[in-house]
Amino acid sequence: MLYNVILSVPIVLLFCVLLYKCLLDFGLSPKSAKHAVLPEEDFDCRAAYPNEWKTFGFALGVRVLVMVAALFCIMIGSNEQMSLWDCLEKLRLWDANHYINLIDKGYSAYQENGEHLFLVFYPCYVWFVRIAKLIIPSTELAGALVSALCFSWGCCWVHKLAFESYDKSVADDAVLFLSVFPFSFFFGTVMTEGLFLLTTAAALYYAHKHKWLAFGIWGAFAALTRMIGILVVLPGVIEFFKSVKPLVVPIKASMKRLAQKAMYIPLLFLPCLGMLGYWLLNYLVDGNPFAYMIHQQHWYQGPMWVTDTLKYIVSYLGRQFQQSMAWAVWLPELILFIVFFAILVLSLRSRKNSSSILAYAFCYLIANYSLSWLLSGGRYLSCGFVFFILLAALVKNRSELRTYVIVVESLFLGIFLFGYVSGAQIM
Repeated sequence: MLYNVILSVPIVLLFCVLLYKCLLDFGLSPKSAKHAVLPEEDFDCRAAYPNEWKTFGFALGVRVLVMVAALFCIMIGSNEQMSLWDCLEKLRLWDANHYINLIDKGYSAYQENGEHLFLVFYPCYVWFVRIAKLIIPSTELAGALVSALCFSWGCCWVHKLAFESYDKSVADDAVLFLSVFPFSFFFGTVMTEGLFLLTTAAALYYAHKHKWLAFGIWGAFAALTRMIGILVVLPGVIEFFKSVKPLVVPIKASMKRLAQKAMYIPLLFLPCLGMLGYWLLNYLVDGNPFAYMIHQQHWYQGPMWVTDTLKYIVSYLGRQFQQSMAWAVWLPELILFIVFFAILVLSLRSRKNSSSILAYAFCYLIANYSLSWLLSGGRYLSCGFVFFILLAALVKNRSELRTYVIVVESLFLGIFLFGYVSGAQIM
C-alpha cells in the first residue's frame, strides 16, 4: 500500500499540473489569455510545408533499411538455404502471426478451442491489408507494405504538427527520433503500429488546426485500430475549449462564444464511432458487443493501476534477471517508463508545449502502463509520437545531447531487431 502511494504521488502531481495548464489555456486568468496563440482556421499547410515528400521518402527509406537489416539477420542466423519468401515467413512472430491469420481467415473462422479469442485484435488494419491483398497476393508482403506506407505517411503528419508547433529543426528531429526508436522495427511488421501512428498523428494535427470533421474521421479510424485510439478525443476537446476560452470573464461573453461553436461539439466525439464499429464486430461474430472483454481474460489482460503494473515489472525483473525475458521485456519497459515520464516532466517548463499534446502524452503513457500483463510496452510506446516531438524540442540547441540520443537509439534498435528476428520474447 505504501509503495503504491509513494509512486502515485508524482503521477497525481503531474496530472494536477497538466489540469491547471489546461485551465489556464481555457482562460482561467487574463495572463494566460495574453500569451495564448490560436491556430488560424484558414492556414494553408501546403504553403508552410513544402517538403512532405522528403519526409515521406526519408521515413520509407529508414523502414526499407531496417527491413533489409532484418532479412540480413535472418540469413546470418540460418543454416538453411532460404529465399526471400522464406525470410518473410520467418517474420510471422508473436501478434503478427495472429494478424496474418485474421487477414486470411477472417474473425469468424479464426478460432481457438471453438472460441473467437482473436476478437481482442482490432479490425481496421486487418481490413486495410485485405484491400492491399487484391493487388499483392502475399499476406506477409501486403501487410508489411501497408505498415511501412502508413508509417511514412504518419511521419508526415508528425512533421507537420511539430513544424507548426515549433520549427523545422524540431520537426526533422522528431521524425528522426521516431524512426530510430529501439522498437520502431514494428512499424514494418504485420502489426497495427504503422496504421495507428498514421491515424493518431493525423487526428492530433487536425485537432491542432481546429478542422473538426477531419479530426473526427481520423479519430474514428484510430479508435478502430487500437483500443487506446479513443484517447484522441482528449486533445480534440482541449483544443476546442482553448479556441472558445469559456473561463474568460465576463462569463456571458464566453458562453456566447461557446454557443457559436456548439455545432462542432458532436464532431469532437466522432472517434467514438470507431469504438462502436468494433462493438458491432464483436456482436456480429460472437453475439455480444463486449465479447472482447471476456476474451481478454485468456490473454491475462485487464485494467490495473499503473503503480501496480510497475510493481510487477520490477518483481519479474528481479526474479528473471538471468533469463531472456528480463532483458527483452521487463528491463526495457521499466527504463522506457522512467525516460518517457522524465521527458513529460521536463517539457512542462516550456510555454511552447501545447497543453493538448502534454495531456495526450500523459494519458497515453499511463493508459499503456495500466495493463495487468504488459508484454509489449516498447511496441506501444513507439506510437507515442508526441514524446518524440517533446524530446526534439528538449534537445534543440544541444548538439551533443542530440547526437547521444541518436546513437543510443540506433544502437538499441539494432540490438532489439536482432533479438526479435532471433525469436527473443520481444513482442
